[in-house]
Amino acid sequence: MTMNIKLRKTPKLLLFASAALLALTVSCEKDDNDTPNPPTGSGKVALLNAAFGSDSVNFFVGTKKATSKLLGYGDSLKYLDVAAGEPTFELKGKDDKSIVKKSFKTEKDKSYSILASNSKDGKTFELIQVTDDLTAPKTDKAKIRFIHLSPDAGKLNLANGNTKLAENVTYKSASAYKEVDAKKTSFNIVDPEAKKTLLTVKDLELVKGKIYTIWVAGLEETGDAKKKLKAHIFTNN
Repeated sequence: MTMNIKLRKTPKLLLFASAALLALTVSCEKDDNDTPNPPTGSGKVALLNAAFGSDSVNFFVGTKKATSKLLGYGDSLKYLDVAAGEPTFELKGKDDKSIVKKSFKTEKDKSYSILASNSKDGKTFELIQVTDDLTAPKTDKAKIRFIHLSPDAGKLNLANGNTKLAENVTYKSASAYKEVDAKKTSFNIVDPEAKKTLLTVKDLELVKGKIYTIWVAGLEETGDAKKKLKAHIFTNN
């Protein structure tokens, strides 16, 4: 007995639609694989407010206020967690008006200081980012670095007795951390060109395992006592 089997033809339109759907699926999978994943994890950010040209400020990360109270000139904000990526940092006055705003790259598990500064005339504001090395010092040691935030001072040195811990640090720059003995000691901030000590940090108690930043802000040449060059201490950990 002979059986006649008829093959049903698939409509061309259905074949075309199936091929298009397959191509779209492959394309989407490729795009998903090629697109980098958004950053995960967080870094840490501290703030040093050297902006003498402003009143007290609030610090924002994106649209979120990071300060519980206003920070005055010379104040600092301890480290806070910030999502890895390229967040925006902003200072706003107590009237909620923006003073300065800038984005910085923030990597997972890294620490940074944001430095708020302004021009000599106090009218132009700027945010600067420096990377912080919070690796613990050796036993019985502390670590210290120097940040220069005075718009009218020249290059500066940081000295501990006859030992230069930082040399020729320029405005808006930070020195590398140096290990020092953990004890009560004093530091001089020196103008190397004039060979003159501008400021002395007296009897700073350095605790073993701790990390410190000595930073200067204000003006070397001013008749305004509130804007006078001054040294500040920030304990990084």
